[in-house]
Amino acid sequence: MFHPHYVTLSNGQSVLIRYVEPNDAEALLAHVNQVGAEKVYIMTERVDKSPDEEAELIRRLDREQTLFLVGLLNGRLVASADVQKGRQSKNAHTGTLGLAIGKEARGLGLGTAFMEDILRWARSVRIRKLTLGVFATNTPAIALYRRFGFEDEARLKGQVVLDGKPVDELLMALWL
Repeated sequence: MFHPHYVTLSNGQSVLIRYVEPNDAEALLAHVNQVGAEKVYIMTERVDKSPDEEAELIRRLDREQTLFLVGLLNGRLVASADVQKGRQSKNAHTGTLGLAIGKEARGLGLGTAFMEDILRWARSVRIRKLTLGVFATNTPAIALYRRFGFEDEARLKGQVVLDGKPVDELLMALWL
């Protein structure tokens, strides 16, 4: 179970972290598209769904299988994180993590707050292994994940092309 709460960033601002709601759909799409447009942090570059389509997907989320959090700074959505628990009996002990923090909220401790919430939820739903993919050039994210105990499991060489150059994707995991 997840409980909404405020966290204080290193610059003194407060961010509300809570479960995503259908009325977040438009802001969530704008956030993902903004981070995606930077083309250096997440695989998605653009989500071409309507806010109504996104709101319907949010309504259908199974909160026992999926954690989907947003971070609101002064009412503006500046971060999102999701964990999808494995859906088959063979992988029900695993979860796949995604995290996207907007430019204005990076480097202020929000990633740490999200990770603490994610790990607490993962343990509560009996996830034993969390996995994620991260571009090898995203050193701040890699440092965050390593600080929480994630280890490299694989390196997919040249998996993505960023700014015209091949970049490896790291597959990382944390056993809980």
